[in-house]
Amino acid sequence: MGCFASKEATPEEVQEICKQMSKEMMNICLEPALANADKIVVKLPTDFNRMKEAGEKLRKLAADSVAEEPSQDKPAAAEGPAAGGGGMMGMLNKGLAMAEKAMDRVGDAVGQGFAVGFNSAADVLHNAVQGVEQPMSTIGVDLITAKRAELIKVLSNHIVSAKVDTAFDLCQGPNTAISEYIIGQASGNLARQLMTVVGEFIADHDTIKMWDAAIGKYNKAIEAVNAAGMTDKLQLKGIQLDIKEYICEQAVLGLCEQMAVEETKVRAAPQGKATRSPAVFFKVFNKDKLMQSDYKTVTSA
Repeated sequence: MGCFASKEATPEEVQEICKQMSKEMMNICLEPALANADKIVVKLPTDFNRMKEAGEKLRKLAADSVAEEPSQDKPAAAEGPAAGGGGMMGMLNKGLAMAEKAMDRVGDAVGQGFAVGFNSAADVLHNAVQGVEQPMSTIGVDLITAKRAELIKVLSNHIVSAKVDTAFDLCQGPNTAISEYIIGQASGNLARQLMTVVGEFIADHDTIKMWDAAIGKYNKAIEAVNAAGMTDKLQLKGIQLDIKEYICEQAVLGLCEQMAVEETKVRAAPQGKATRSPAVFFKVFNKDKLMQSDYKTVTSA
């Protein structure tokens, strides 16, 4: 009977076995990761820090402007809804209008008048930051909840077609290696694919409306500062970012993190977790010796 025993799999066959089982691991982890959508948070882009820093620079410049000239009566602060709309959007419009008006009078722009303009511009940026932070914190959950089917289709197709050239090493560990390789390293490409099916949803979300308004005001305020001849002193740069693609990529990376959590659990107890070639799946992640019969099992499934 022993002469009919299966031989040990060749290195090439081991790679193919591990490639198929790596993909099976991702299929196992996808649904539980989506169920943890509430744990996925889209982080503010690093470019957004420029807006905060710009506000601080404008406050300082306002203080410096006041120090240059004797104190004068300060204009009264505006109250009530801002012109051009109520709520946060109206505040942005009102603040920028005040800033531009003061900065346009560059010939007389010293002392309190100029300070009001810079402080108003700083208020614009402060309000813009606050206006974006809250909806940005929920858009990942909103996207995954509303577009679950579309996400599953894009990710499932990616898993099927993914090239896993180092499959054996990935299966050997570390515990999150497969998620990071198949999903994490492809986050940019997956984001672009997702944009084709969830772009409209993202465009209608409050986050995008507030982001577009905030960046528009920020870039316009920079133009006013530059027109006032303060470019060298403030050194503010405009923000150009495809925020919709950024959100898609952050959602993918958030899912990757949750899939990695599930991958760690499955590796710890692989028995009975797979639907495709479950016995071979167990052997791979139990780090048992792989045989040619295992290769035939996974390639014929």
